[in-house]
Amino acid sequence: MKKKLLNTTQASGFKIPENYFEGLEDKMLTQIHLETQSKSSGFKVPEDYFDTIEASVLSKINKPEPKVYKLFTKKTLLSVSSIAAALMLFYSLNLFKSSPTTLDALDTDTVENYILDEIELNDLNLLINDTELSQTDFIDYNTIEVDDYLDDIDLNDFYQE
Repeated sequence: MKKKLLNTTQASGFKIPENYFEGLEDKMLTQIHLETQSKSSGFKVPEDYFDTIEASVLSKINKPEPKVYKLFTKKTLLSVSSIAAALMLFYSLNLFKSSPTTLDALDTDTVENYILDEIELNDLNLLINDTELSQTDFIDYNTIEVDDYLDDIDLNDFYQE
């Protein structure tokens, strides 16, 4: 790059946009006209505003704070929890459910379904001893029916030839 000396440069280095001077006079006249029209900014300060502003701001600041009530105090927490405990106790007592008073009032299907669904076979083995059960415990002998059955049997059918 060649070093240029300031005394040898022919151009000033400033450029003017095209058609700059053609609309310059109109722009200057409109600017002067606007400045004469609007001498004030349009904002007005009321009289004695700055003298009274400090007193009005301090009066708004010095208002007493409203009383704050806490939502969860020890007293309210204790009362709500005691009500909840009372309701839980009331519903856990089963006052609304009727339970059978004797075993005769229970339906045999209900007991059978309970035994089949809820109790496992190993639990039944622990509860019942073999000595307590026999097949004869489950047979309901009605003497009249047995006599009728024996009368109807033909003994010849039992003999083998």
